[in-house]
Amino acid sequence: MDEGTAAELLKQKTAQLAAVREISRAIAEAQDLETTLKLITARTTELMGVQSCSIYLYNQEEDLLMLEASTGLNKAGIGHMTLPRGIGLTGWAAEHGQLVAVADAKSDPRFYRVVGSGEGRFSSLMATPLTTLGKVIGAANVQTIPPHTFTEDEIELFRFISELAATALEKAKMVHAAVVQEIHHRVKNNLQTITMLLRLQVAQADHLTPQDILYETINRVLSIATVHEILAQEHHTHVGLKLLVKQVAQLIAANMTLNGRLNITVDGDDLSLPSQFATNLALIINELVQNALEHSLVHQKEGWVRIQLTVAQEYLYVTVTDDGRGLPPNFSLETNRGLGLELVYTMVSEDLEGTFTLEPAPNKGTRATIQVPILKMKEPEAYVAHRFT
Repeated sequence: MDEGTAAELLKQKTAQLAAVREISRAIAEAQDLETTLKLITARTTELMGVQSCSIYLYNQEEDLLMLEASTGLNKAGIGHMTLPRGIGLTGWAAEHGQLVAVADAKSDPRFYRVVGSGEGRFSSLMATPLTTLGKVIGAANVQTIPPHTFTEDEIELFRFISELAATALEKAKMVHAAVVQEIHHRVKNNLQTITMLLRLQVAQADHLTPQDILYETINRVLSIATVHEILAQEHHTHVGLKLLVKQVAQLIAANMTLNGRLNITVDGDDLSLPSQFATNLALIINELVQNALEHSLVHQKEGWVRIQLTVAQEYLYVTVTDDGRGLPPNFSLETNRGLGLELVYTMVSEDLEGTFTLEPAPNKGTRATIQVPILKMKEPEAYVAHRFT
């Protein structure tokens, strides 16, 4: 073997090792299922020099393989395209628990073309089952456009990658199941909160109209829903403070407007919040802005509400200021709390272990301030809040 060939072989093996390490990290980090699938198919395509790598997962209820990721097939088929059990070269590999590699896939009697998949341009195919703990969880294949006879080295490499992939996918599925269970738990807690608030409002039925109760409840439900919407969009377990406050403020402004013009602004620092703290804060912001609109700004044709977010000396400060008529004479937060302010006071002092003040603004209107220790923003995983860079 000459030096050029040896150097090229070393370069190829180094690239293979790097790709295998990256797939191994997916196992160790137990990424979400979608990310894991994309990483494995992309790196396998690059590593093996093929034009497509696809992963199918077994759907036990419907007894079929579902295409979950692919670098070469029609993207519209991901999450929709299926193979009946045992059908096609990939289905055969899953059914029999064996690797199959053919240079001319279309001439093989086991070949099965899914209409609209884009497989027509590929000549060669190698498929292998994805197995963990003796159970087939799916199948993976690689395909090439020009005819290609897969070598023993390529076959062994694909076997190894598939073993890593099966382990990574099983872990990702377990993490996904745990996250879903946690989401259900949080939704249950939030529904219980809404139920408790409705019961408290029923007790105040003599002072509130059914319409008032309905609108207040709608805003509270939408504020909680905002947290879950952001979590779903970002695929994270934490929520950005500034984005959350802006969206809650926009919801309230859309549902409770003055008979004129209202301007709500949000300024200041940003912070990453665990979901339960974010839910509490969404409800608090809802109550404070709603209180400003219902009481301080109710008779004005136009007005503004300013929300200032400040992170300083291990504390989060949220200040909600309006330019309304201000507090009534002899107002006392200790004795004049309605349901909304009672909710804020209880959540800040008991749930977040912070302080809440309500006072006249320096020039005109009212200023509400909550101060919460950042280190109290914890979830069971011992999260510590941090300022975004």
